[in-house]
Amino acid sequence: MYGNAAKSEEHLKAAQRGRSPPCCCCCHISVRTVKPSVYSSAQKPRMATSRVAIQSADQLSALLKESTKVKEPDYLKDYLKWVSDFVSKNKKTIALKNPAGARWKIGGLEDTIYKGNVGKLNGWGKFYLPKIVKMTVVGVVEGTSCPCDQLVLMTCEDRKVYAFDGEEEELHMVAESLEKLGEKGLTFPSSQSYYKGEAFKDMTEKDWDKVRKGAVGKKLEADHLKLVTANKSKLLEKLKSTKAAA
Repeated sequence: MYGNAAKSEEHLKAAQRGRSPPCCCCCHISVRTVKPSVYSSAQKPRMATSRVAIQSADQLSALLKESTKVKEPDYLKDYLKWVSDFVSKNKKTIALKNPAGARWKIGGLEDTIYKGNVGKLNGWGKFYLPKIVKMTVVGVVEGTSCPCDQLVLMTCEDRKVYAFDGEEEELHMVAESLEKLGEKGLTFPSSQSYYKGEAFKDMTEKDWDKVRKGAVGKKLEADHLKLVTANKSKLLEKLKSTKAAA
C-alpha cells in the first residue's frame, strides 16, 4: 500500500517538473515520436502506377521506329509475335493526332472489357473480314464519337489497325498500320467497315457444305442441339398453352 502511494507521489513530482514519469514494470508502453509531414498536399510523392503519363503521338512514332528496326527480327518474320511483345513492354497512354482528344491506351485483351473472352477475339478474326485472320488486341481508344463502352483496337497479319464498335457490332479499318496510327491518328467511323457475318456473304452452297462438314459446322450443330434439348420442355409448355388458348 505504502509502495503504491510512494509511486503515485513520484509520478506527480515528475509531472510538475515537466518530465515523463517513470514506468512501473506492469505498465511498460513504448512511445514513438511522430514527425509532421514535410510535404504539402501538392508535393506528396505519388505511388507508382503501371500506366505512365500520357505521351504524344510523336513519341509513339519514335518508339515504333525503334522497335521495328532490323534488330527486331520478329517484326519481319512473325509480325503478331512482335505486336504482342510490343504491347506487353509498352503499356502507355498515347494522345492521338486525330480525332482531337482521342487517347490510345496500349494493352492486350486482358486490359479490355472482354478480358478472358477468347471466343470474342476469335470471332473478330473469323466473322468480319473476307478472309479468316488472327487478331491481336493492341489496346482501347477513348475520346471518340463511338457510343460503345470501349473502342477496342486490334491488328492482324495484314498489319492494318481495326477498331471494334460493340454498340453496332462492326469492325472498322481505322489506320493502315500502327506506324500510321502514330503519325496521323485514326479515322472513326471508317468508310471501310465490316458487319458480323459479312465474311460469309459470298460463300457458295459448296463452301457452306464444307463448313457444315468441318469442325466449325459440327460444333455449331452440337451447340444447336444442346440449346434445343435444354429448352424442349419450355417449348412444349408454350405449345400446349397456345393450343388451350385457341
